[in-house]
Amino acid sequence: MSRTRLKTDGNETAANISTIEVTGQLVVDHRARVWCNLPYPDHPLGCPNYGKTPECPPRAPCIEDWLDFSRSHWFIIARFDLDGFAARMKSRHPRWSARQCRCCLYWQKSVHNKLSSLCNDFKRAHQGTIFSLRPEAMGINVFSTANALRIPIEVRPRKTVTKIALVGYPKESI
Repeated sequence: MSRTRLKTDGNETAANISTIEVTGQLVVDHRARVWCNLPYPDHPLGCPNYGKTPECPPRAPCIEDWLDFSRSHWFIIARFDLDGFAARMKSRHPRWSARQCRCCLYWQKSVHNKLSSLCNDFKRAHQGTIFSLRPEAMGINVFSTANALRIPIEVRPRKTVTKIALVGYPKESI
């Protein structure tokens, strides 16, 4: 397993970024595709993007139809200090609840954009690669893969949010 530290711009949304080769180590479990339907606070039907965007299930391709498993592939990992962000929000907005201070509406897009930018940088350095910011949507059990690789990740983040993208080479059409 190779670990490379990617350069960051010091932005508070991407405190810790790395890339790890995961060739031959992905845990494929198509049940991950239905996790998007699981209820969570204020979303009793699951993610509102389910079925609405090409990168979300059921429209997202299955991993076997997208990735060439015989070639190298990597996780690009971005960690976001949710505790630190919540503390800063609380100091700026003393009347906010803890839930308001941690609300993903205030941080998720910037972390997503940073991860996307890093994937594009990696893609430019590795010609011919493709990436997904939502590998679960294609049937990768990101939590099991991360745990097997000893990548710290919280399922329901309280301290640190870990966002993981998958980069690899496309499966060639026959």
